[in-house]
Amino acid sequence: MKECEVKENCKNFEQGKCWICEDYSLYYPEDKRILCKRQIRQREERKIAKKMKKESEASKRGKRAKRKGYTGEREVVELLNKYKLQAERIPLSGALKSEKYSCDVVCNINGNTKRIEVKRRKSGLNTIYKWLEQDKNSNMLFMRQDNKSWLVCMTLEEFISLIRGDNDV
Repeated sequence: MKECEVKENCKNFEQGKCWICEDYSLYYPEDKRILCKRQIRQREERKIAKKMKKESEASKRGKRAKRKGYTGEREVVELLNKYKLQAERIPLSGALKSEKYSCDVVCNINGNTKRIEVKRRKSGLNTIYKWLEQDKNSNMLFMRQDNKSWLVCMTLEEFISLIRGDNDV
């Protein structure tokens, strides 16, 4: 028969309600900081399970998507700064839902602050690219969904020349 290692801290042992229990199932501690072997083992098992969940495929996909969005935002800021447009990335963009911080990038264009939403997709914009490339002489693409307002899509070079007011970039 094995000896109980935590009987000095067990309220059940002091009250005479304890016998050498199987895997410390009757352990009722006075000082909760003193753990029995079963509690230590259970904590380790929970830590391992939590770590496995963090390393799951779904978790990795979420981290990759977040990293991809951050990289896209950084690329846009660098592009706009390259063309002498003052732009900066909003910290925690997309995470905060306040009016001031709801966009991804802020850019100062001709003295006006413009808020920019950045989207980066692997292949979700194929149709838009096809429409833009349909006519090599077209500079912009106007599109709209039924009962929605018009959207304008153009290349970066076209956007920069429009902002600067010049015809060639």
